Amino acid sequence: MAFPNCIVVIEDDPGILRALADNLRFESYDVLTAMDGEDGYHLVRERHPDLIILDLMLPRLNGYDVCRRIRRDGLSTPILMLTAQDQEPNRIEGFDAGADDYVTKPFSVKELLGRVRAILRRSDHQELDEARLIQEKLLPVDIPQIEGCHISAAWRPARIVGGDYFDVLRFDDQTVGLCIADVSGKGLPAALMMANLQATVKAYASKHTNPRALCERVNQAMCGNFVDGKYITFFYALFSAGDKSLVYSNAGHNPPILSGRDNSIVYLDRGGTVIGLFNDRHYEEGRVTLASGDRLLLYTDGITEARNMDGQEFGDDRLVNLMTQPEGPGHALTENVIEAATTFSRGNFEDDLTVLALSIN
Repeated sequence: MAFPNCIVVIEDDPGILRALADNLRFESYDVLTAMDGEDGYHLVRERHPDLIILDLMLPRLNGYDVCRRIRRDGLSTPILMLTAQDQEPNRIEGFDAGADDYVTKPFSVKELLGRVRAILRRSDHQELDEARLIQEKLLPVDIPQIEGCHISAAWRPARIVGGDYFDVLRFDDQTVGLCIADVSGKGLPAALMMANLQATVKAYASKHTNPRALCERVNQAMCGNFVDGKYITFFYALFSAGDKSLVYSNAGHNPPILSGRDNSIVYLDRGGTVIGLFNDRHYEEGRVTLASGDRLLLYTDGITEARNMDGQEFGDDRLVNLMTQPEGPGHALTENVIEAATTFSRGNFEDDLTVLALSIN
């Protein structure tokens, strides 16, 4: 669930500010603006953007002081200076205050956009290694198994860390918890939120905690940890091998697909809203009984939103078609789904591809 980079532009000239904002939005960036240094500083503190484009000559608080305040607050957000003063001492003062790059007015829009892309690439690369390391350590290496079924999972990371999470919690010889989630956003913030989610799920999940109650507890715990506008889609199910019953609650996640031996399709969509927005939400539960030959697929939206060269999405129909194909080895479904989405997008996917499958023998 990758979001566009957020850029704050602080510029007191209305014409330049409008031109910058329009060109950046045309490049699909999320753009916020301010016309003086004081308002710009508070906007950065409130919204934590990915990049700041900062004029140095500003009313109320000049660009040098904005830089110093931002760095003094411990923020490492890249800062691109805009300056009409093309003298070396001015540039050095800007760098010493905390700026990362500069463009001299009047500037070329193409050059400025090129510098924006380069700065964001550098920033992304620094975070990506850390975020990927966190994500890999949290995902299970060995998938627990219980009698009478086979559980498999596959994950293929995108260039941009998307905050995907899945787990299989074995409570006893007959009972497992299955969960999958997608944290909004990308990079290190998404990976850290994913780590928080995993710890919360493991703290509350048990054989005796029903999925509805788990979703409510996780939602209440996570609500206090989110920046405004961020959230998690989450699905949790308890499967009992004894009677092959599966009880679940879906908190705004892509509905898992249950494929019957007769190729019937059921979507597991009962539950409630996403995690992290409203701490007083209640959730519903669904219950299904599985039979020999049934297969259940949990997945994140990186699968269905993978795009081909024409901009067409992989979509639900292709996923259902894979579900109804003859069953191969236990791991075949998850690997087939990952391979199909990768081939469809020619490996150019912007979100992680994550699937978790339960097959009844």
